[in-house]
Amino acid sequence: MSRIKETELQQKTQALLQGRLKHVKAAALAAALVPLAAVAVSTAEGQSCTSGGMVCGFVWSDDNNNGVQDAGEMPIVGAVVTIDGSSTATNDNGYWEFIVPPGTYKVEVQIPPGTQPSPANQGGNDNVDSDGVPDGVGDSVATVTLVHLGDAVSGTDFGFHVTPVSQPGTGTPGFWKNHPEAWPVQAIEIGGVSYTRDQAIAWLSSPVTKDKTLTMFASLVSAKLNVLVGNDSSCVSSTITNADNWMAVSGPVGSGVAASSLAWKLGEPYHRLMDNYNNGMLCAPHRD
Repeated sequence: MSRIKETELQQKTQALLQGRLKHVKAAALAAALVPLAAVAVSTAEGQSCTSGGMVCGFVWSDDNNNGVQDAGEMPIVGAVVTIDGSSTATNDNGYWEFIVPPGTYKVEVQIPPGTQPSPANQGGNDNVDSDGVPDGVGDSVATVTLVHLGDAVSGTDFGFHVTPVSQPGTGTPGFWKNHPEAWPVQAIEIGGVSYTRDQAIAWLSSPVTKDKTLTMFASLVSAKLNVLVGNDSSCVSSTITNADNWMAVSGPVGSGVAASSLAWKLGEPYHRLMDNYNNGMLCAPHRD
């Protein structure tokens, strides 16, 4: 059991003991706690956490991109929030919460497609500002500290604004190998090696193999082309650089890097993030 889940169970049990079960006889209490311990209860009540021993906050659409929650701005429903390896989705009010033991935590919110994080720490009121900053790998992150067991820390909030520039949308390797007319360049450099468009398409059209340089090549070519045609690159630019460096060391394409190799253990996270980007799951939408 993770320390979040263990603390959550302790907090819920104490809440029951001090609340409506305070006067229940011991035998009945023992019977009541068995089913209740397995039930997760979450209700949003504005900006306040629903009980002690929690960290909580709000995710909203920052229409004017000023980093402050203004009247009329709507919550973002279903945003993925992660703390200490546990994830949840914001409810209909944009609210999220975790029961945690005392400690310092990194709160990560996956950047919703077609948006960018709002500027952080604006306006001087921490209860209504946006706290997250982009981490370069698709999340907006903030740090929160719970000092004492039973305390509650609210107001760790995340604003996102819709990218104002019209974007053509991202394409997968399948799109780019089948639409040479859509390529914005006649050659592309991968890991320090230049490939003509036709050479790159030939590699993209290769049969599936166990060679992970081909996997990385396909994701990296597509990500670079998606950026070159005018899509937002804020969530993927550092990953493209890292993947390019990986290809320079482990490539060129066709070098036979195995899935079980240390090289691929280092490179796979870059591929996965670019694959999400190419499929329109991060800061740019997918092609219609």
